Amino acid sequence: MAIKKDTKKSVVILAVVSFIVSLEIGVIKGFSVLLPTLKEQLSSQTWIIGSSISIIYGWGYSLGLSASALQKRFGARFCIMASGMVSSVGLIVCAFANDVTVLLLGLLLLGFMLLQENIAIGTIPEYFDKYYNTAVNVYCFGTAIAIMISPSITQFLLDIYGWRGTMLLLCGINMHSIPLGALFDSREDTKRTNDYKIVPLGTNQSQAGVLRRFMNLLEAFDFDMIRTLPFVARIIIPGIVYGYTFAAWLIYIVSFALSNGSSMKEASVVATTGGIGLAIIRIALPYLNTLLPYRQLMYISSVSMTLSMVLHTVISSVLGMCLSSMIYGISIGMLGSEIYVAARDISNEDQYVNAVAWFHLVDGFAMISGATISVAAEMCTKVLQEQTSNKLDSSRRSSVEYISRAKLSV
Repeated sequence: MAIKKDTKKSVVILAVVSFIVSLEIGVIKGFSVLLPTLKEQLSSQTWIIGSSISIIYGWGYSLGLSASALQKRFGARFCIMASGMVSSVGLIVCAFANDVTVLLLGLLLLGFMLLQENIAIGTIPEYFDKYYNTAVNVYCFGTAIAIMISPSITQFLLDIYGWRGTMLLLCGINMHSIPLGALFDSREDTKRTNDYKIVPLGTNQSQAGVLRRFMNLLEAFDFDMIRTLPFVARIIIPGIVYGYTFAAWLIYIVSFALSNGSSMKEASVVATTGGIGLAIIRIALPYLNTLLPYRQLMYISSVSMTLSMVLHTVISSVLGMCLSSMIYGISIGMLGSEIYVAARDISNEDQYVNAVAWFHLVDGFAMISGATISVAAEMCTKVLQEQTSNKLDSSRRSSVEYISRAKLSV
């Protein structure tokens, strides 16, 4: 029996999807607050911890490619509940980590949270038709709330319970996704039937079953989709821009504010203003979508996002960083929402999960490169600053020696 769309059950599912998406972004944003503490406690460098955190996206979103096949085989209910359990175990491993290697293992398990997100988002077209765009903006609004409150909540928990206790509490919150996953419907084609399959004479039935499942898995990936120009122009390229800049802001904004002389509370405020910008644009997007097509909104968001990144490099005051962070939150929120709208526009209901999975895959690997390049640029800047200061010191010493010699000669 087909799932009825735009019903009260759809609203409940939308609330669950919003919680799952908000939880994922909130946990990752919380790691940005924990980054300085993890660097100190694990005796490691910022770029090692930061790159490890960004690997969550590359690994987690690469799992998203199997989201369609897993959902067709086991159903959204089972996949979301199982992913929630594995990601919770990952947070427990992170809480008991004594070095970066164990932390990385926990983060790899935590990456299943992104598989859970991918499957949850992929169910939206199954429950919404007429109000699909509104549903996208509603669950994306959850990310704005998460970014807005997660830095302050994580800092509060860190001050009281320490970083290990904070991760265990995050694990407890994350485990709520396990019972919530039971609210999703199981797909009818995942149920066992008594129908007989015709197998060619001389073929082992078990081998035919394995081969059939393998071929179904390959077909579920839908590689033909990424070869079309509209998909590359509206999903792949914007996904690279989105992921490349999002990692630098999401993971390193707190460390960046601290390096400019801000306190930890001020750095948390800077991160929170980005969430405020996200909340503003999520509220305004349904109205903006009636005025402009999504392609123009994607172009506008890309330009404003570039402007905010430039402002980050030239502004060091707390107020200026808050302003650029808010501009960035507005821009990234607009671009992220419109990519999902574009995925729905260029794909049908069965292809939507794959379209989102390919976007998340590109987004994840762009985040890894963005995080690595941003830290490399920061390290190069520090080296240049040290070299410049050393040259200035040597020139000052030479000037003092020259003046002293001139005085002695006189």
